[in-house]
Amino acid sequence: MAARVAGRCMIVLATLLTTGALAQPQSLTGTWNGPVTQNPPGKTPYRVVLTIGKTDGQSDYPELNCGGRLARVGAAKGYIFFTETITRGKDKCIDGTVTIGRAGNNLVWGWIGAFRGKAYVAWGTLTRN
Repeated sequence: MAARVAGRCMIVLATLLTTGALAQPQSLTGTWNGPVTQNPPGKTPYRVVLTIGKTDGQSDYPELNCGGRLARVGAAKGYIFFTETITRGKDKCIDGTVTIGRAGNNLVWGWIGAFRGKAYVAWGTLTRN
């Protein structure tokens, strides 16, 4: 079930990417935050705070009491891809991957991870601080 939901979320994100529904990014550097939804559900929605630099970044999940380091691993067609390594609250959150891109003045955010054989997916729209 989780894999099916994750697949559907990725199809929606891929559709947005390939149809041009999301604008090419201007500067994505800075601090962004907003509510996100996760599937399978846990404590959702919860807030994400991202601080994006030119080559890396930081993530913070205040309600989950965890956060980590983002390492840029690539970029294509206006999107930036990161691996996320949890450095605080490792007992509450798991490592994963993050994809970001502009959506008008906002930032579209997608996250994928796996734990004990289950796929987890989260998504949301963030605004600049």
